[in-house]
Amino acid sequence: MKAALIALAVLLLPSMALARFEASVDTTTISEADTIRLTLRVDGANLTSNPDFDPLEKDFDILSHQRSAQIQSFNGQVDALTTWTLVLKPKHNGPLRIPALTLASETTRPIEITVKELDPQLKRAIAQTVFFETTYAPKQVYVQSQVVVTRRLFYVNGAQLGDMPNTPDIPGAMVKLLGEPEHSMAVRDGRQYGVIEQRFSVFPERSGDLTIPAATITGSVRLAESGMGRRIAVDVRSDALTVQVLPIPPEYPRDAPWLPATDVELLEDWPGEPERGLATGTPSQRTLIVRADGNASSAIPPLVVALPASLKAYPEPPKLSETQTRGGIVGTRTESYSLVATQPGDLTLPEVHVMWWDTVHQQVRTAALPAHTIKVTGTATSAPPAAEVNPVPSQVPPPAPARVAREPAPSSPSSTINLWLAIAFVATLLGWAVTALRARYRKLPGSHPAENRAAAETDAHSALSRACASRDPQQIRAALDRWLTARYALPLVDAARRFSSDSAAHDAVNALNARLYQRENGEPFDSAALLRCVHAARRDVGASVSDELPALYPSP
Repeated sequence: MKAALIALAVLLLPSMALARFEASVDTTTISEADTIRLTLRVDGANLTSNPDFDPLEKDFDILSHQRSAQIQSFNGQVDALTTWTLVLKPKHNGPLRIPALTLASETTRPIEITVKELDPQLKRAIAQTVFFETTYAPKQVYVQSQVVVTRRLFYVNGAQLGDMPNTPDIPGAMVKLLGEPEHSMAVRDGRQYGVIEQRFSVFPERSGDLTIPAATITGSVRLAESGMGRRIAVDVRSDALTVQVLPIPPEYPRDAPWLPATDVELLEDWPGEPERGLATGTPSQRTLIVRADGNASSAIPPLVVALPASLKAYPEPPKLSETQTRGGIVGTRTESYSLVATQPGDLTLPEVHVMWWDTVHQQVRTAALPAHTIKVTGTATSAPPAAEVNPVPSQVPPPAPARVAREPAPSSPSSTINLWLAIAFVATLLGWAVTALRARYRKLPGSHPAENRAAAETDAHSALSRACASRDPQQIRAALDRWLTARYALPLVDAARRFSSDSAAHDAVNALNARLYQRENGEPFDSAALLRCVHAARRDVGASVSDELPALYPSP
């Protein structure tokens, strides 16, 4: 029966009238380093609503708040009590007032509070016990370029601190956290501190003033006062920073996509070895890699790749990736496409380039790949229009709006369109069939071990190219070892000795080892130089396993 009465009371509580909505504090006089506990109590409370706490935020920070409810039944009389407990931190000194708070139709009475200023000597002691330092680099910042913000919290032994502040929310900028907070030790003015360091990459989206907001952390420290130890609550706040963001410089070409960075590399991975030539109708995959040090991958513009009309391209979706370093974000854009030659002869692939703004030396630079001249063998598979140049379709900026001028209409537009659609459909089916047959031929168990080794070498070379683009010495070393064993079909020691017989390759490997095992952060490893040596070794037919490959068209 008692349980039934309590259940009925819970159902009736929302309709019960509120009574005696009261506020009380644990003290009316505190120092600026202390907190105050505010308790709100109401009888017959409506359990689905809360008081309006917004008036408190004028003079107080609400550090925490809890809510509890009790229901009691005695001799058929049901009593309900709801309590809110808030921990408040005063925002300034002097006389303050906890304002009247409202719940439904009931209002509490205001409470007068006195906040005393800390003794100046005690203030200095607290400031030397725990404090923030916030810096940013570089000092000259351009729109959409990277600003690395470093926030360090210094604290002495015995400090009790809450969680570090979250990644700042900066209007008008993209913010990326650079790894987890790092812990270390430091000495300032002969005193040892623990240090917690956070790093962020900030990319301003517009020029003008950019504000890095202040960060706050709460906790307590133990200080000696009147010969006794006393734990004092602290509210540590960092300084806000204002960064002047410069617009796009006037000397940057207006028709070029804006790409600010500290360094940009353009790399090529072409396992088909264009120096050996192509065969008509046989796909060859070419991969272009753009690596931007100091910017996000989304900022790297698509490449414009012009191709002769007799070389058809079938692009894959671009791949975007990012690597986090102590210096910031390294963005990478990878574009791959299969090339199919349709006519024999010499083909020239024009230079590929990316224009970018050097934020270190404040000048326009260009990363480029040289032009290729390729020998194509075989018989013609189609008759494309002469002297036509086709950029890769999926990687070219949208075309300009069409002109309004009218052109003479062809005699039978529908038949011409249908003819070209049919040709495109048949070409697509042939491409799929060739790719499927090559994949199936490679997977036949034990049929051509030499070709299987060549496929493994091609995969290892692609992995090495990606590792070089990442600039990570550990990844480069692992990928290089894999490629060496696949390329020479020898134990790693013998394969490395054979590769290093070339003086340039020997120097590149020594530079990698020096960068890999040195303790201090030195100059970045020149991965492009290593790739050039790898490409030269792949062209050395006598030193590779490729001389064991069967002929492309074996005799019957």
